[in-house]
Amino acid sequence: RWINNQRSAKSKGTLKDDREVRLVSTGLKWSVLTTNSWRDMLRELQIYVAEQTKDGRPWDGNVPTNYKIKSNTSAGGADDEEKNLGRWINRQRSLFQAGKLKKERQLDLERIGLKWSVLLTTSWTTMYDGLCAFVEARRKQSSTGVWDGEVPPNYKTNTNPPLSLGRWVHRQRSAQAKGQLKEDQVQKLEMLGLKWFEGEELAQQSTPMSVTSSSSYIHRSAENQLNGAVSGPEAVTSTSEC
Repeated sequence: RWINNQRSAKSKGTLKDDREVRLVSTGLKWSVLTTNSWRDMLRELQIYVAEQTKDGRPWDGNVPTNYKIKSNTSAGGADDEEKNLGRWINRQRSLFQAGKLKKERQLDLERIGLKWSVLLTTSWTTMYDGLCAFVEARRKQSSTGVWDGEVPPNYKTNTNPPLSLGRWVHRQRSAQAKGQLKEDQVQKLEMLGLKWFEGEELAQQSTPMSVTSSSSYIHRSAENQLNGAVSGPEAVTSTSEC
């Protein structure tokens, strides 16, 4: 924080000359991002994309604004340097929208797959994948091999950057209740075993990789009641796509 204060004072012109000289003599860089060449940052983006697509999944064309990485391209044996790749991407988008980004740089970024429109939220697929990983971990921890269909409201993943999985699940429930969730998304979440209502009963399964579609049970129960039938918890099972 002290270093950041010195950089801030330097940018405002309030840092005393003798202090500036002493700090420069130690090798302090006034701006980490400005010391990184454009080609170095492009290489960092290529490394990021390779990491994101190593399992054969397509890259969504975005980098989270707060995504920071350790330099993989530092030269001369220098220590690795922390870089804010997400902020750099935002600057490239701003330059592009203002018509100030060099054509060759624009083409380099487009070849990698960068999308020029800023994605305000993490993609649905990325969050769903995070939920799949969460469910798999919970099944392994369970003595019955079954996920209870819940995610703690404040739960965040340990990925970089962390995903607010608990809040995302809450939004999916709200969207489903309002009929705003796409049918394929509803099906994926139901096949995974997500409960649409907190506290909803989940039929127990003996097979670890099989989950109960609780909404199907609710609809069947309602239909049987309308027909005057007394129905037991007949479960319809489906296999997770994770």
